[in-house]
Amino acid sequence: MTDRIAAGALIALSAAYIVLAAQIEITFFTDPLGAKWFPIMVGVFLIGSCVALLFRPVTATEWPDASTWGRLALCLAGFVAYALALVPLGFIVATTLAYTLFAMLFHASFWRSLLAGAIFAVASYVLFQMALDLYLPTGRLFQGWF
Repeated sequence: MTDRIAAGALIALSAAYIVLAAQIEITFFTDPLGAKWFPIMVGVFLIGSCVALLFRPVTATEWPDASTWGRLALCLAGFVAYALALVPLGFIVATTLAYTLFAMLFHASFWRSLLAGAIFAVASYVLFQMALDLYLPTGRLFQGWF
């Protein structure tokens, strides 16, 4: 029953998303499809997935235990903290901290998580900033270094 409630709510949310995406103004110098077609296609895909979920055979739902709910809540808090810390701390520091938190939530050791997070953050920064020429915030501490 919970699958059907979630599917119905997501169908309503997707329909609203499509309506909002259809209102995006297209400038003269854009690609032939325009900027609004990608979000519209995401909404259509989500509606199709939810319709499939509505007609799926009913199975018994197994809810996770309390420790898993706690880890999920920490993951959500980590994503919010990452979004808030991205500009002041910069991409490399914020991504390292977020990666470390998420790795530790999956029972990795602190030092290995920190090392892997730092390597991932620097490699991602180099890929996005240098190879793809996308702007990533450097943070107040490292402003002017990169």
